[in-house]
Amino acid sequence: MTFGSRSRRPVRSRALAAAAFLVLSFGLVGGASAQTAAKQRTAVDKVTYLTSFGTFGRDAYVYVAQENGYFDEAGLDVTIKPGAGSVDNMKLVAAGQADFAPADVTALVLSRANEGLPVKFVALVHQKTLSAILVLKESGIAAPKDLEGKTIADVPGSTIQRVFPLWAKKVGVDASKVSFVPATPPSLPSLLASKRVDAVGQFTVGKPLFQAAAGGKPIVALPYEKSFPGFMGIGLVASDSMIAGNPELVKRFTAALMKGLRWSIDNPGRTGAILNRIVPLQNPKIAADELKIMKRFVQTPVTRQRGIGFVDPKRVAATISIVNNGFKPSRRVTVSDVYASGFVPPPPAPKKK
Repeated sequence: MTFGSRSRRPVRSRALAAAAFLVLSFGLVGGASAQTAAKQRTAVDKVTYLTSFGTFGRDAYVYVAQENGYFDEAGLDVTIKPGAGSVDNMKLVAAGQADFAPADVTALVLSRANEGLPVKFVALVHQKTLSAILVLKESGIAAPKDLEGKTIADVPGSTIQRVFPLWAKKVGVDASKVSFVPATPPSLPSLLASKRVDAVGQFTVGKPLFQAAAGGKPIVALPYEKSFPGFMGIGLVASDSMIAGNPELVKRFTAALMKGLRWSIDNPGRTGAILNRIVPLQNPKIAADELKIMKRFVQTPVTRQRGIGFVDPKRVAATISIVNNGFKPSRRVTVSDVYASGFVPPPPAPKKK
């Protein structure tokens, strides 16, 4: 029975009804608690969720959770709005203008350390970072060093831009010789395809979208993952006040969203069709291709054992260490400052043969 539904099984006799009434009246089965439980089952919580970056295939899992009824089953009425990147998402969640959003864990560590932003992540969408610089193959940019003297379009304050100086130092690039150009998420494919910029900051899963915008021309990714294999990717973020004040809601939402994520990477074609139905401007094939690339970042040997969304505190500590040593933030944060445990659902039970 889904949340909000009511049982309509008829009462067989007045005697049974009277007996039930007497039992409840005298509290022999905890009448008050039964009424409370019934209210909890029928209550629907309104939630606002921001996508990570527009309405691309990489974010389609939230629409799956909505379309497949996972949010309904969890007693949630979810409003989905397009996000504009990790930093903006976290600020909106911290201000109470959104309840949940995806945000890059590295950006979260930096924001918590430098600004004291009161948000934490409760589950991992991507076990490894997807951050990368994308270029047209015909541009001749084949290695990070080739970016010197070039322009990169990206959303202001994005994780890719914030981490770029550290990545540049790691791969031997003079960051002062690279210029970032501010741009909106929807404009990035056309900016690269028209060669108005030399490169764009983007997730590696964005290659199919950018290749289509460039008329099929090959796209090369320069991923941060190779230089920082310890960096985690996108995490599901909630405010400190939400986590402390309504942990049961956080748990329900996280479980429903992770269920949608698992279904999406297992059914990329059908997920692309769902996204296209809700957001008609999105190409279902491109969305499916993004999800096929994303699968290896979501489903790993560890998450197969421990469940989609699993977080290893040791890896959180490793990410914090890289940030502390590389950026020298104003204050050093701990694992518990940025990660709230206990919300990742267990893996589904194996199907009986």
